[in-house]
Amino acid sequence: MIEVESKIKVLNPKKIRKDIRAIAKHKETIKKTDDYYSPGPKDKYPRKALRIRKLNNHYQINFKQRISYINGVHAKKESEFTVSDIKSFIVLIKNMGYRKRLTKHKISEVYEVKKNFHIELNFVRQLGWFLEIEYLALPNQIKKARKEVREIMKKLKIKNSQIEKAGYTKMLWDKNHY
Repeated sequence: MIEVESKIKVLNPKKIRKDIRAIAKHKETIKKTDDYYSPGPKDKYPRKALRIRKLNNHYQINFKQRISYINGVHAKKESEFTVSDIKSFIVLIKNMGYRKRLTKHKISEVYEVKKNFHIELNFVRQLGWFLEIEYLALPNQIKKARKEVREIMKKLKIKNSQIEKAGYTKMLWDKNHY
């Protein structure tokens, strides 16, 4: 699938929560702890990384590959799979030169606009509140998905100046490595 998404810095979570509830249905609130691993020098921000997230009795591995960034909306190819033996998986990736770079703690309020299209109001430890508007699309739906993400932004009265281009990992890296 292709993740078509915009991330927005939120200054007033109570107000935006009310606005979201007018256009989407609350599905769940989830605590997520993600460990990021990548190869390369320890003191440089990695260009590529994989995420490991613990879910109940298994681990979810995620890797995103950038496709494009147009008008405040990212498109990324997302590859995801589960691993039941995380210790062996970590030994494998460490032998391939990967090392743990950082951990992200996030609480996500997930709201569904429609199937494969949702809004998350996130609190990220050390960074604050963010809104993610995400459409999971097929490759031939990217243009349509980007348009729908922008329409939701318009409904929520989001200005282009509120859009955050950097990912959470880059923001956390910058915050902790200066």
